[in-house]
Amino acid sequence: MYRLMILSSFVLGLLSAAFVLRRQNVKASIIGLSVILEMALTFYMALIITAILSGTKSCGLNSTGGALGLILGVIIFGLITPQYKKDFWIAYTLSLPLMYGIGKIGCAFAGCCAGIHYDGIFHVVTDKGNLFPVQIAEAVIFILIYIISMIIYYKDMYDPFVASVIYAVAKILLDFLRDTHEGRIISTNQMMCLTIVIILIVYIIIRKHQRFLKKDI
Repeated sequence: MYRLMILSSFVLGLLSAAFVLRRQNVKASIIGLSVILEMALTFYMALIITAILSGTKSCGLNSTGGALGLILGVIIFGLITPQYKKDFWIAYTLSLPLMYGIGKIGCAFAGCCAGIHYDGIFHVVTDKGNLFPVQIAEAVIFILIYIISMIIYYKDMYDPFVASVIYAVAKILLDFLRDTHEGRIISTNQMMCLTIVIILIVYIIIRKHQRFLKKDI
């Protein structure tokens, strides 16, 4: 079930992006090539980040690494086809919460992520004691975020950079419910997400400043 859900997260996420790109009138051949590149980079970066963080001691898929791979693919295709750069940013950032949410359903079946010790409602009983159902919480929240993002997109109000900040902040906050925070202040995943947030906020500020200057001119 874990492998099926991980595969589904890739397939459904990329299909969602392809649908949005088609709606944005991007050529079918370019959509196909971008999907192939995104699939390769997302999977590759997810594996590489896991290997780096574990010191090559484990093999798995890191969600933050997968997101970095997806963004790298958007940047590359934006350089190749600058006329579609905005469309790629919109389509693939829209797919991020869907891919992550479905992937976390797979994690819930595999038990590869553990929550903090928790005895309240909906706790999970394990050999480590009662734990918070962090995988299910992440899955539900990010799939809801995806639905809300799509609604905003259809209202022509979606900003891929602001949305990415929101996704990263949600990931940072939910990470506090993982067992990796018992005995430590901040996790490696949070540090990576925080770096992304800072870069994106700086970019958003610069972009607004440039638009303000153009209006004055």
